[in-house]
Amino acid sequence: MLSNVFKDLPEDVAAEVFERLAGNASVTIERIVSHGHSTPEGQWYDQAQHEFVMLLKGEATLVFEPQVSVRLTPGDYLTILPHQKHRVASTAAEGETLWLAVFYD
Repeated sequence: MLSNVFKDLPEDVAAEVFERLAGNASVTIERIVSHGHSTPEGQWYDQAQHEFVMLLKGEATLVFEPQVSVRLTPGDYLTILPHQKHRVASTAAEGETLWLAVFYD
């Protein structure tokens, strides 16, 4: 079925929205919609899978332990290794920040 990652964005983004687009037992593809969100201070993501993440719209800053910041703008992408602690320091306050994330073994 044809779809478009830029269409049907959620209206309520009081909290970040994580939408599974496709996947199987070892791969998950998600669309993430943020609007001025960040990971709470002191909280870190520490996942078992690789995460390929591409910023499609907006802007964001990720922080990796030990305090390395990476600013992303549309088209930027990176791979986060398993158990590489990271957090979202900020996303655009005006308009949506749209991510495409692929989690894989």
